[in-house]
Amino acid sequence: MSRSRGIVIGLAVMLLTSACSQSDDLAKDGRDTDAGPVVTDRTFETFEGEQISLADFDGELLVVNFWASWCPPCVAEMPDFERAHIARQDEVKFIGINTQDHLEQAESLVEQTGVTYVLGLDPDGELFRDFEVIAMPSTFFVNTAGVIVHRHAGILSQAQLEGLIDEHLTNAKNRS
Repeated sequence: MSRSRGIVIGLAVMLLTSACSQSDDLAKDGRDTDAGPVVTDRTFETFEGEQISLADFDGELLVVNFWASWCPPCVAEMPDFERAHIARQDEVKFIGINTQDHLEQAESLVEQTGVTYVLGLDPDGELFRDFEVIAMPSTFFVNTAGVIVHRHAGILSQAQLEGLIDEHLTNAKNRS
C-alpha cells in the first residue's frame, strides 16, 4: 500500500470514529424553541401500515432513534432502548425509525429484540435526511414543542440513554 493511500485510509478511519459517537446540544434547556429543527410536521408509516405524524405526539417528550438491521451498533443498542422505554414510558415516548432497509429484515430484528415502542419505516431515507442524521445509529431528543434539543450519533447503553433523557428532556421540562 502506498504511503498516500495509507494516510487517506487513516483519515477516513479517524473521521468515521469521531462520527460514530458524538453528541450535540441544540438547546441550553428544553424550552428553547429556536434551538434546533422543529420536527412536528414529519410523517412516517408504521410497521403495521398506519400513517403517523410527529404532530400526533404534540406536548410529549420524544426519543427518536434511527436504526437499520444492517447496522451492528443499532442492533446492539435495541435491547437497552426497550428497557429504557419500559422504565420511562410514562415520561417519554420512544419512536424507532428503520431507515433504508427491507421490511422483512426489520421485522425479523424487531422480533429478535422484543422492541415494543412505536416503529416506523423510512425506506427512501427521507426522514433520515430531514433529521440530518450523520451516523448510524442516531438518537434525537425532542421537547414538548417538537424541537430537537439534543442529538447523539453512535451507540447508547440504557444508562447513557436515561442520563441523556434526564439531562435534556425530563429535567428541562421540570424547569419550565
